[in-house]
Amino acid sequence: MKPDEKCVSVCGLYCGACPAFPEACHGCLSDFVRDVCKVCKNGFRKCASSHNVVRCNECPEFPCRRLEEFSKTPIINGICNHAECIGDLFRLQNIGIERFLTEKAIQHTCHKCGQRLTWFDCKTHKC
Repeated sequence: MKPDEKCVSVCGLYCGACPAFPEACHGCLSDFVRDVCKVCKNGFRKCASSHNVVRCNECPEFPCRRLEEFSKTPIINGICNHAECIGDLFRLQNIGIERFLTEKAIQHTCHKCGQRLTWFDCKTHKC
């Protein structure tokens, strides 16, 4: 499955780089979302709905404290996969969804072997 606009989450994460994609989840905004993302313990889905927006960057309060705190955790094996969410949302706002998806697909594909790279593989992948 190729990532589409449903793979850009409410909070700005690129779901196409998630280890659960595409076997256990097709992206935060899709109809096939893993339970932990459906629940969204950080409250982004509920917050976006209450502000009548799809993604945080469409909100007049963007970037908010909730998103800033989210961008600092969790750190797994020295990597915070949330660290780029605010910058990515600004980038999405500036270049649009299609170009953003193209950039993310390139960023998360090994240029040598073509393997899809998760957030946690990008710095450690070896072909």
